[in-house]
This record gives sequence, structure tokens and C-alpha cells, in this order.
Amino acid sequence: MSANLQRLPDETRNLWCEGGRQRFLRASPLFHSLPSPVLDDLAAALRPTAWQRGEFIFREADPAQNVYVLAEGRLKFIQETEDGREIILHLIPSGEIFGVEGLWAGKNCRATAVAMDQATVLGVAVPKLMALLAIHPSLTHAIFQVMGARLRDSEARVRDLQTEQVEERIARTVLRLVNRMGRKTSEGIDVGVRLTRQDLAELTGTTLSTASRTLSAWSRDGLIRTRREQVIILDPHRLAAIAENLPPPGSRPHVPAE
Repeated sequence: MSANLQRLPDETRNLWCEGGRQRFLRASPLFHSLPSPVLDDLAAALRPTAWQRGEFIFREADPAQNVYVLAEGRLKFIQETEDGREIILHLIPSGEIFGVEGLWAGKNCRATAVAMDQATVLGVAVPKLMALLAIHPSLTHAIFQVMGARLRDSEARVRDLQTEQVEERIARTVLRLVNRMGRKTSEGIDVGVRLTRQDLAELTGTTLSTASRTLSAWSRDGLIRTRREQVIILDPHRLAAIAENLPPPGSRPHVPAE
């Protein structure tokens, strides 16, 4: 981590000094409700590192030696299938914790973490975090809540990938992203994370051409609006009907079978 720390520009290093880390944690939905002494101890333990687009924070099967919080940017977590294809397990925006496998002795990283653009990551060594958890039960509770939500998300992903209809899988994935990261705009509901069609294909276990055809059909039918790496939901009720394979409240676009 020290090499990446040296790469931090001076202004970024100043931003993520201990006071900056305290301000970040207090503004984070994950940590803001924790008592001040807990936030202060956690801020003192975290160390910032800088990552460029495409760099690996860690790789699948690496020893899980640190736990991290994404301060800036976005990450994707990928695994390689037996036939050599990459699948995206999930995406995370800034403010989320990851790498918690290290909290169990002997655990290795379950996936490869890749920076999707320039990112700043705050990391803490597992032994130091374990010491904090021993004296701050509220921090333990917050982390277990995240782990529980991540497990539920993984179970939903498995169910989605077992769904034969690719259109349903894509709709469920988009809605899940909206539920976690979406924000309302004057146009509709922004998914909340920059998302390429290739990202969506890898998230849903389908091909780029199928993901592109599906989004184009939804766009023509007025369900969504797409721009470069952006998806805006215009009709969430119809999209939810597709996700659950229910009769749509209006006309439903026809997407060629995969």
C-alpha cells in the first residue's frame, strides 16, 4: 500500500489526512451514526491509497490482509469462469466497505477488485481492525449489516443467473442498482453509477450484443433513456413488471431471444 500512498498528489493527500478521513466517515451512510470515539479511532487507522482505471486493488485468491473503504471512484468485483469469461459479481460506489473476507482467519479474497476509474481507497490492516472491533461493538454491528446485505445481494444474483429469460435478468440487475445507488433527477431515476453495456452484460451473464439490443428496445419503448455510461429509468413500474415476468401496465418491447 505504501507505493500507492506515494502516488497521491499533494492536494489529494491533504484531502485524505486524518481530519479529512473523519469528515468522510461522518458523512458516510454506513458510518455516520457511530459514536465519535469510534469514528475517530477508525479514521486514525485507515490509510489512503490511489488507484488508476484498470488497476487491481487485490486479486482473487490473494491473502485477505486488509479491509477497505472506497473513498472516491467506483470498483467492480470480477471472477473468471472455467471457459475464461469474466463475470462482474457486483459494483460498489464510494462510501462502501469491501475486503471483509480478511476478518476470518485464513480467508483469501473471493474475487478480483478492479478500479473502474481513478479511485481513492482507505485501507486498514486486519489485525488493527480486529482490535477496534473488540472495543467498539457498534462498529462490529455496522460491518455485519453490510455483510448481511452483500450476502442477500449475492443470493439474488444467483437466482437471477438461473433465470432463462435474459430480459428479466437485465431488468432485475438494473433495479437492484437503482435500489442501492439510484437518485432522482428531473428526467427520471438515474441508476447512480456509470455503467457501460459491457458492464451490464458481465453483471447479467449475457453477451454485449444481447445487452445492447435489450437497452435499445427499452429506450425505443420509453422505459429508459441511455447516454454514454448512463442509464435513466423513465418508467420504473413497467421495468419492474419485466423483472417479475408480470403482465406489463402498458406495451412491452419485444427483445429477440438470446
